[in-house]
Amino acid sequence: MNLEYDIIYSNRRTIGITVERDRRVVVRAPKHAVSAAVAAIVEQKRLWIWNKLRDPRKYPHSRPEKEFVAGEAFLFLGQSFGLKLVSERRGDVRFDGRYFELSRDDRRTVRELFVAWYRAQAKVHLTPRVDAMARAMGIAAKRIVVREMTSRWGSCSPSGTLTFNWRIVQAPTGVVDYLIAHELAHVIEPAHSPDFWNIVAVHVPAWEKARRWLRQHGGRLEW
Repeated sequence: MNLEYDIIYSNRRTIGITVERDRRVVVRAPKHAVSAAVAAIVEQKRLWIWNKLRDPRKYPHSRPEKEFVAGEAFLFLGQSFGLKLVSERRGDVRFDGRYFELSRDDRRTVRELFVAWYRAQAKVHLTPRVDAMARAMGIAAKRIVVREMTSRWGSCSPSGTLTFNWRIVQAPTGVVDYLIAHELAHVIEPAHSPDFWNIVAVHVPAWEKARRWLRQHGGRLEW
């Protein structure tokens, strides 16, 4: 059976393969790598790739492609809002609680404008929730970073820095709280041990429901 994959060339030294959450196979290769060498590595890892593709934790549906047209829906804190195109120049995305607004003149940079808006909103909404949950756990969040992450919702560094994917602000608040609790719990317990999950459960009792939501609907956030 034919195996489709995307190739990304960079200054790396080796060929690496990942199967993204949306079941997309990505091969990262050195700039000088020839196609035959890439194909040989993929063939060598074929069984591993197919096993990853069948992993139930992968999204059941393919990643959506945004067209940024009038009426298109965008998620914010679990709710869907339509996009309205306006004629006046704006240079940014605006949201009035009912719909998003974007200037027709900004269509060429629309994704960058939306990402900037979501990143700003993520910082606004995440910071107080992280601080409140950290206090409840008896710890302190040293630093909160919001950025583009291609394969994770968040991370916790050994120094206590919490990094979150801007996309999570599209999810319902219960899911956001689960992801916050997940990363904060790593400050106390680095491994996904029973103690770790107990910490998460104490602060977000519905964490299993939130995790199921991510597995079923997380692909809608990946654009």
